[in-house]
Amino acid sequence: MPRLIIICIGLFLSAMLKMQVNAAEKINIAISAAPNSLVPFFSTDANSQNINRLIHKSLIDFNQKMQFRCIACKSFEEKVVGNKQILKFKLRDDLVFSDGTPVTAEDVKRSWYYYAKDEKIKSTFIGMFEAIEAINILDKYSLEIVFSSFSLENVSNLGLLKIVKLKKTNNEQLEPADVIGCGDYVLSSIKPLEIVVTPRDSSKVTFVFKVVKDETTLALKLINKEIDLSVANMSPRKVYWLKSKSDILKVWDIPSGNYLFMGLNHKKEIFHDIRMRKAISLLIPRQDLLKYKLKDTAVLSVGMFSPAFADIYEPRPVDSFSPEEARKLLSELGYKKNKKGFLAKDGVELELDWKVSNNKASIEIVEVMQHFLEKEGFKINVSIQEWGTFMSAFKGGNFDIVISQWIGFTGPDMLSFVFHSKNTPPKGGNRTSYKNLAFDKVLDLATVETNSEKRLKLYKQAADIENSDYAYINLWHPNVIWVGSNCLKNLELDPTGGFYPLLKLEKSHEGHCGK
Repeated sequence: MPRLIIICIGLFLSAMLKMQVNAAEKINIAISAAPNSLVPFFSTDANSQNINRLIHKSLIDFNQKMQFRCIACKSFEEKVVGNKQILKFKLRDDLVFSDGTPVTAEDVKRSWYYYAKDEKIKSTFIGMFEAIEAINILDKYSLEIVFSSFSLENVSNLGLLKIVKLKKTNNEQLEPADVIGCGDYVLSSIKPLEIVVTPRDSSKVTFVFKVVKDETTLALKLINKEIDLSVANMSPRKVYWLKSKSDILKVWDIPSGNYLFMGLNHKKEIFHDIRMRKAISLLIPRQDLLKYKLKDTAVLSVGMFSPAFADIYEPRPVDSFSPEEARKLLSELGYKKNKKGFLAKDGVELELDWKVSNNKASIEIVEVMQHFLEKEGFKINVSIQEWGTFMSAFKGGNFDIVISQWIGFTGPDMLSFVFHSKNTPPKGGNRTSYKNLAFDKVLDLATVETNSEKRLKLYKQAADIENSDYAYINLWHPNVIWVGSNCLKNLELDPTGGFYPLLKLEKSHEGHCGK
């Protein structure tokens, strides 16, 4: 009998020790920049939003296929009554705030008030929730959100609305510690270059987010095991080099939802004819750029939506590098090389103003493209500008060509913002002044269509029109790339680059782990 007691005590102590060890486990994670605010009402940058997703839960967010999924809910359903869009949610009944109190439908309604109505808080996201007409409590764990009109943005914006409680405080401004979340983690400490979040489940690991701005320093920290995982931005060259360290490091990647493109100013007469737009596309050596410049850290684009968008993505052929076909199109347009080697028509040389930001990677890509265009007789004047000046020129239409990128969009409604003729700046994002009435007509039908299958079909039709019309010249979708110790397991990335995958991350201790 005493021996049995000793064995039981031993097993108990072993279990307790294992829990303590697990709770003490830490994973050091590198990020490129410090979050601008960990108060969820003011978190506008990616790192702030992503860390807050660990501390706070929203009703819904996006899954790995860029489809809506429940986070704080068991289920949700959508209906349209007249002009109103109504979303009905059934909350999870096992959710509690970090102070131990249960999460109820009343908490969701109160959180909406904090975000959309509270004059003292003055949330950055007030405008995101103006369309919410009412939140009706159906029972303790059920509610419906009534929007004044139908829009795809209504659902996606709910991912920004975190379910929170506020502590009573005399602070004039809210501090992160004043906001109580119902997420898997709690905020333990904030330092200028380090943020620590601790799991509410002691069997999970603690995350220590460390700001490492220099990628060479970051690479050395990964090799020296000072950093277990990097979610920071890194150049293709550095990623390629780190892949060679496969004995201690592992690289995870997935196509992102971001979209890099060449924009042609459709207000310029030279681009009115689709043959010119297509000729330029045919002179871009995409495959070589992908292999030698990008080191295969991207996927070539066939449109705005990458393979990450499971519902709307449709494979199409990518324009091959074909100088012969491009020359034929340019000849049809009346362009021939003059004695100086420049393309000219009616004695006027083909001269283009190409604006590019002072980002080193962008400049290198433009230089390669410039070389191949000039080889065929284009006269290119490249203007390298600091970011603010570049964006001012882009939005103001003061360019012939730009290279730019759309990031962070979540669905097909982006087509309207970027390409609809009514959405030229300052109203929208149609910075190239693209205009196609057939495209507008299809998109207008999609925007008001409440049947999801019919709506998706219309959006695909609109996407096909603008792609075939070379509204933009498609380039590629950069990959989401994380680099870390090969002792990490259960890591499946999101195309948004979000931190939800960290919730399943574990240390296996079968590889080379850090300290």
